[in-house]
Amino acid sequence: MFDETVTILENKKINSEYFRLVITSKRLSRDVSPGQFLNIQIENHQGLLLRRPFSYYRIKGNRIEILYAILGRGTALLADKRPGHLLKALGPLGRPFTQSLKGKRRVLVGGGVGVPPLVFLAERVQKESSTPLLLIGCKSKKEILPKRELAKVKTEVRYATDDGSYGKKGFVTVLLHELLKHENPKSIFIQTCGPTAMMDEVMKIAKEFGVEGEASVEERMACGVGACLGCVVETEEGFKTSCVEGPVFSFGELVHHG
Repeated sequence: MFDETVTILENKKINSEYFRLVITSKRLSRDVSPGQFLNIQIENHQGLLLRRPFSYYRIKGNRIEILYAILGRGTALLADKRPGHLLKALGPLGRPFTQSLKGKRRVLVGGGVGVPPLVFLAERVQKESSTPLLLIGCKSKKEILPKRELAKVKTEVRYATDDGSYGKKGFVTVLLHELLKHENPKSIFIQTCGPTAMMDEVMKIAKEFGVEGEASVEERMACGVGACLGCVVETEEGFKTSCVEGPVFSFGELVHHG
């Protein structure tokens, strides 16, 4: 784990949803696994002292790419940053997704800012004997990732949009439910990241079909080192910090309500 001042190389909008931020750091790009994240301080003044967590999206040598959406004041300010501006970044942080799966097909289910780490994971594991499947949920066609962003993803990608303007009409969980009805659930392993409501439904479906998996929880990780306790999640073993003991947890670890 390293805390560095980094320079922005690129920060531009790539579609109606995402901005791509590019920074460079030898130490922050070393030994990174999909599911890990950086805690970035966007501004150093009152009201914006807390850092924001951003998942790693892609690593190319020392070059680090992050995809983010404007979700509040901090990310709105980040979107205004230009090449040459400086940021404070702490990382790599957190427990990553499991990369080695034996005898099971990997199904990745993502939505919103949960999609980038799954794209990173899909690129890392595409040499598996059982072809992974990437399921992505969006509100509309405007939020679909540009084809060049998925150029290195050699796995099958299926989309669902809320308004039916691209792919299957409905939530991404519709795609998951259809898949599990036609394949042996025992041969599937799900890895999911996205809005809490989406992941709750993914885990509900997984339990219905008896499928194992992992979820990367979305909590406000202010410190990134387990000190502030602002990102605790309820597990079967008690409350755990998602920044250190997560953000990736197995479905069986997490306590489900309702």
